[in-house]
Order: sequence, then C-alpha cells, then structure tokens
Amino acid sequence: MMYRCLPLFFFAALFAADVPTDATFADLAIPEKRLAAQQAILDHSRGFTKASPEAKAWFERVRTAAKTLENPEGQAALQQVLLFDPNPKPRLPLNPRQPNRYEDPEGTTPETKLAHLERVLDRRRSAKEYPLTVEELVALTKHEDFVTAQRANRLLRRVSSSTAAPILWERLGKLSQRSQVQEVEDEILRLPVSLAAKHVPTEPAGTSLASKAAWVRIVAVRASKSPKVRAALKASLLPLLKGPANELTEAAWAAVPRLFLEADRAVLTEAAQGLSERLAPKAKAALDALPAK
Repeated sequence: MMYRCLPLFFFAALFAADVPTDATFADLAIPEKRLAAQQAILDHSRGFTKASPEAKAWFERVRTAAKTLENPEGQAALQQVLLFDPNPKPRLPLNPRQPNRYEDPEGTTPETKLAHLERVLDRRRSAKEYPLTVEELVALTKHEDFVTAQRANRLLRRVSSSTAAPILWERLGKLSQRSQVQEVEDEILRLPVSLAAKHVPTEPAGTSLASKAAWVRIVAVRASKSPKVRAALKASLLPLLKGPANELTEAAWAAVPRLFLEADRAVLTEAAQGLSERLAPKAKAALDALPAK
C-alpha cells in the first residue's frame, strides 16, 4: 500500500539507478567486481524485448566491450548477453560460397537418356529441355528389358498421360509375372481417373491370373462409377466369381459392392453357391455390402 503514495519520479529514479554505467563496464576488468558487473549488464539487457534505437545503441556498447575485454571469462559472458539483442541480424548461409553449377550430362544410351529426362522432370524444367520426345518414349516402352521399358512407361505417364493410358493397359495384358504386373497396375492407378476409365477394357486383361486380378482391382476403383461400361464390366465379372479360391476370385468378390446393386442379389447369391470355406466369408461380406442404388 505504501508504494501507491510514492510519486512517479521516484520509480524512474529507482530503475535509473540499475542502468549499468561506464564504471560497471570498467568493473569487468577487476576480478573481485566482475561477477556483479556481468549480472548487472545481463539484467539490464533482458529489458529490451523489442527492436528500438535504444536497444541497438545498448547492444553496440556491449559488443564493443566484448571486443576490447581481455579476460576470456568476461568475453564469454558478454557474448551470452548479446543473444538478447532484439534487432534482426543478417544470417549468413552455412557455406557462403556459391555452389558450382554443372550442366546435366547428355545420355547416349536409353537408360542414361531416361535418367536425364527424370532429372529434368523432377526439377520441373521446361518441356523444351526434355532429352526425349513423346515418340521416342513410346518406342522405349517396347524395349526388351522390362526395367527400361517400365521406366519409359512411368516417364511417359508424367509427360503425356493420354498417350500412356492405352499403352499401359495393353502392357498389363501381356505380362504374367506378379511383380511386373503390380508395377504396371500401380502406373495405371496413377493415371487421371477419367483416362483410366476411358481406356479400360471391358474384358479381363490378358490370360494370366495376375493380370486378370489386376484388371479387377483397377476396374473396381477406377471404372465402377462409369455408367457407359458398368453393364459390360458386370457381365465380365460374373464368371470370375466362381472357381477355386485364388487371387482372382478374391479380387472379384471384393469388387462386387462397387459394381453391383441390391437388385443383383439373386444373381450373386447363385454365384455364391458351392464356394470353398475360404471364399464363402468373402462372398457373404460382399453381399452384405451391396448398395441399394
């Protein structure tokens, strides 16, 4: 309560007494007085929370004292005080030297040309810098080496999705190894939905189990909303629901809720008769998930 009666100039005088003077900075050179001087300078520096001319002048004074002080302990203490400086400081990069820039090497083989194109695409360079044209990429998609051909397919999808879509579907039907089929399946799923649905074949792609299962999975997530091909896809999917338990029949029953409706329950129930113990629960789950419309 007694502080309320004190005039304002008393508080000003009180806080002014705590401002370090030249004598405080001189005490930094005296071992017996150094600790008290460091504490006084630190306490005063904490009061500058915003950048201002006064803060700039004060920390310049501290910076000068840190340079002229010979005592290592005092120098370290003043360097810590400078961390409270609110004025923005220019930050230099870790390595001030500019990085050397090298021109991308021009490829001479299909593999190096594809690698060059991928670097250009990753850097989002202009199409004028592409080392391969669309026609050259299409030719490389037929390369005898699967890895090279698949890389060309992937880059063709990034350069021209409309050109890559029919090529990827055709390629899916020619493969039989599951690992290769999965790579092409992933590329088809990365196509725009409209393109994947536009070029989808209404019959299972290829003759291998892996390629047919991939066709079913892609149809379920990319073409199930297309009314133009829905009827044809349902007719192609029905025969795949019967048979031994394998990758194809499981994928077919998983696609049922996406292509069929409640009105198709009778046909699907007939197809579910006589299934193995492995397929029966999947068929029941598919029938329970049939949408009404």
